Amino acid sequence: MAIKCTNLIYTPINGLTVRVSGGTASLIPHTSKNKIVSLESEGNIIITTGISAEFNKFMYKINHINKVTQNKTLFYDLSTAKRTKSSTFILPMLGGERRLFLWNKLFMNAFVGIEDTRDCIVLLYKFSMDPLFLKFEKALKKFRWFKEKIDVDPYHVLFIFDVPKNHLKNYFKLKKGKYSEMGEDYKFQILEFHNFDANNQVAHVLWKSDKRRRAMEKTLDADIHPDSELLTAIDFNKELYDLETYEIKTKLL
Repeated sequence: MAIKCTNLIYTPINGLTVRVSGGTASLIPHTSKNKIVSLESEGNIIITTGISAEFNKFMYKINHINKVTQNKTLFYDLSTAKRTKSSTFILPMLGGERRLFLWNKLFMNAFVGIEDTRDCIVLLYKFSMDPLFLKFEKALKKFRWFKEKIDVDPYHVLFIFDVPKNHLKNYFKLKKGKYSEMGEDYKFQILEFHNFDANNQVAHVLWKSDKRRRAMEKTLDADIHPDSELLTAIDFNKELYDLETYEIKTKLL
């Protein structure tokens, strides 16, 4: 559901991002260190990074403002964080597909740990009293590998799982950045989970496609050995749940 604010329209597109459309040509972006830190409209700062705002009855902490142009139409995406690599490569270990995990609704990110608890699968969601989400919570708790649920604040909930034993080898291959060395069955499971086909960049990473390697060589202006992996390794120290990134503090809208 879109939310109108004067001549602007704020539309949540998933649990991490709200898109600003409508009269975006009138917005003045302010930058610091080549990053947009606020948007000005009619002499007033209407959005700034670090604040939290309510859209469609859900709170979003805005840490990033990105300018997007599609088909000559200007948008601004207000985001809490980027999708983690864990969301792409590790979440599928729990089975199912994105739709079943509410990927485009309340799911925010997947992580490989929280504080002192490491080598697990942590899922962050926006909390909702909707009966569908409460039913979803109960379903997650029935997972064989479920460990714990944590209500981190009134707006977010964490679900922690052990890494499924049948995927431990794949998990530790990922810790070493060896995407292409994971089991073939799991590679296909990743594609099926995200509904990606063989032309998707994730498939090119998993099977080290020559097309991706040549494109990277052109971009980097350097030769890449055919045996090299074609995506930087998951930084397991950075892909931990971080309260500071997601905590709701000052409310603006």
